[in-house]
Amino acid sequence: MRILSYFILFIFLCGPVYAQENKQDNKSDTLSVPKGQFDDLKFTGSGRVDKIIDGLTILLKDKTILRLASLDIPDFNIWEHAIYSEEALKLLQKTLPEGTEIMIYQTRMAKKGRLNRMNHELGHIVTKKDDVWIQGLLLSHGLARVYTASNAPEMVDQMFKIEQMARQGEKGMWGAESEFPLLAPDTASQAIGNLAIVEGTIRKTATVRNNIYLNFGDDWKTDFTVMLSPEVRKKLSHRNINALDMTNKSVRVRGFIREYNGPLIELEAPEHLEYPLLPPTDEKPILEANP
Repeated sequence: MRILSYFILFIFLCGPVYAQENKQDNKSDTLSVPKGQFDDLKFTGSGRVDKIIDGLTILLKDKTILRLASLDIPDFNIWEHAIYSEEALKLLQKTLPEGTEIMIYQTRMAKKGRLNRMNHELGHIVTKKDDVWIQGLLLSHGLARVYTASNAPEMVDQMFKIEQMARQGEKGMWGAESEFPLLAPDTASQAIGNLAIVEGTIRKTATVRNNIYLNFGDDWKTDFTVMLSPEVRKKLSHRNINALDMTNKSVRVRGFIREYNGPLIELEAPEHLEYPLLPPTDEKPILEANP
């Protein structure tokens, strides 16, 4: 009886500790996501998830195919070992199980920017119950990078901030072993034929046939270069950026790299040039935890 009494007392005393440990373990599995401000977009409706097609595409119950706007997954079109596409798919399946109610926000320009060439709807989506911004979720895990369309640039600054925090935390594609790192001007040639992000300091600027060239080296015939059309130059000026005055400025650019006197990006939109660069931050990419 004495042994049995000690055993019962042991269970009684250890029980709360065990429960507390289990509670902590479960808490580590709760979904934590960054929040978004959608003032620049228009709320265009709600829907219920039928299934996840891939890491960027969702089928709704009303048969609408919804594509996540302003995101790119670097291995999306790679059929084998598409690590980030597969992880993005799994994360969406976990976050958006069948029947999940979502809210859809799209660009205010109803005739431009709401459909892709496949006639899929383009938008930012948020879960109605937990207020999970799906674009922010994928960016914070390093499973996608920012790539806005020229006719739908909204949310870009918020997304850049989340992408940078994921990069500082070496999440997903920003990890040391990633095949899709942030490139420097002297490594930009590694991504010829692909979409990439390059960070460096502009050494010279020049105007040729109304186009502006930002050169990141001393030899324009071989160095990494960014070309700005008159239209993009004008849009940059609306943001108080004079491209010809950018010598010795550090920038980050994103776009498809092709070979033209060395690796070259023809800037498709002013939002694809980040300047000034955000300073390093200690802020975590996870801004709020859901219970």
